[in-house]
Amino acid sequence: MSFRVTLLFIALAALPAVGKDYQTQTLEIAHTKFRSATNSAGYAQAAEQYEFLVEEEGIRNGQLFYTLGNSWFMAGDVGRAILNYRRAETYMPNNADLKHNLKTALDLRTDLIPAKEPHPLADKLLGWHLNTSTAFRWWLFAALWLVLWGSWFWMERSSRKEVRITFAATGALSLVLLASLITESVMKHRARPGVIVAKEMVARKGDGTMYAPAFLDPLHSGTEFQCLEERGSWWHIRLADGQTCWIPANAAESVAL
Repeated sequence: MSFRVTLLFIALAALPAVGKDYQTQTLEIAHTKFRSATNSAGYAQAAEQYEFLVEEEGIRNGQLFYTLGNSWFMAGDVGRAILNYRRAETYMPNNADLKHNLKTALDLRTDLIPAKEPHPLADKLLGWHLNTSTAFRWWLFAALWLVLWGSWFWMERSSRKEVRITFAATGALSLVLLASLITESVMKHRARPGVIVAKEMVARKGDGTMYAPAFLDPLHSGTEFQCLEERGSWWHIRLADGQTCWIPANAAESVAL
């Protein structure tokens, strides 16, 4: 079975339930357009119906964003596909089908910008923080926290040196892990990820067309970034490799709604 056909079945199976009659009717229209589409224009029409539920009705759930991403992918719009896959990721981060489709869309981007390599010293000191999952660090923190309190109760009843060493070591490790988790949470809260949805646009060195291009080549649909600042109708962004530039706000969309 081809990837396109597989995607069709996955998208239709993932359609979310909505409450009001006209919302259900909109969803059924989108469903029909998606199922009957034979070209990119047909899938784009289905995507526009799904987007009505997101933008006008304020419906937010992972399955709707996932289906919307699939619709834009099949319409040939890589930028909007990645945007909605990223939105779906916030609701269902461990969904295998979502991960697969997101990777497929990312591989189709024109701008394959490599991520900035960490400083060698920082990599050595913070590699454990950068290369371990949040869930693993939470579980490890919980385990150390239990050992810490267990050793504290034990220390109240014993004068053995090993007990004090265990208490001190687990206390120190717990503090380090807690600092790691808090730092990550703050960084995620401050992060404002976005995706370029314009087919092609010239990034500038300042917030206006009077500024020189920031790069020799334009940026293309699907390029991801972190928004650093908004100034009028322009966004100051940082790309994956650490380079910064300004782009028109209407050329991109924020992952957060």
